Amino acid sequence: MVSEPPLVEEGRRLVSEAAARGVALRLLGGVAIWARSSNGAREALGRTYPDLDLAARKKESRRLRDLLEELGYEPERVFNATHGARRLLYHAGDGSYHVDVFLDELAMSHNLDLGERLDVEELTLPAAELLLSKLQVAELNRKDAADAAMLLLEHEPADEDGPGMLNAVRVAELCAADWGLYTTVGDNLAKVRELLPELLPDSAMGETVAARIAKLERVLEEAPKTRAWKLRAKIGRRKRWYEIPEEVTR
Repeated sequence: MVSEPPLVEEGRRLVSEAAARGVALRLLGGVAIWARSSNGAREALGRTYPDLDLAARKKESRRLRDLLEELGYEPERVFNATHGARRLLYHAGDGSYHVDVFLDELAMSHNLDLGERLDVEELTLPAAELLLSKLQVAELNRKDAADAAMLLLEHEPADEDGPGMLNAVRVAELCAADWGLYTTVGDNLAKVRELLPELLPDSAMGETVAARIAKLERVLEEAPKTRAWKLRAKIGRRKRWYEIPEEVTR
């Protein structure tokens, strides 16, 4: 049995405390993927989780701020004053980690709408959004690739959300409307596949992830594209298709 990392336990507590106050709060990032995974995946691809990422709604941010401060978290006041419409940053009372809260959207290399999907599941964002939050990174690192592989090892691409399922229809819908997101996600699926021998020495596990990557690639390719997607595709890679996220000073 793999022991639960401290921040996973703390994430569960925060989601529960928020729910008791009528605030929808969900785990995001590597902690969320760990919480959705089995012991086999955790042993193969688990890592240390130094910080906690969460998603909430902007309209509930005042109550969430009050809760976090009540629980002893210290706000990064300048950051929150500047970015508080979309993102909040808090530090643990002992300074050992920080909590990053994304409000309604994740605006990094690409923009992902999170608010409308907060009520799909009770603890984490749905697997589709968790995967996109990793694959939208224009310069994918090994950590994000490992998290994506862990999620795909545990979730079969499907037509709906749910335990053990990754809503491929949702992923395809978002990518079919945004050529830039489609391109970054496609590039990163290929990168994860290339890294599988290194990430997952267990060949059976690697084959499972590779098959699911292939299935996702087919779904993305076959999904009908919007007019905006087709117009942007004509420009292609001659123009940068992703944003360069602002560095967060902590």
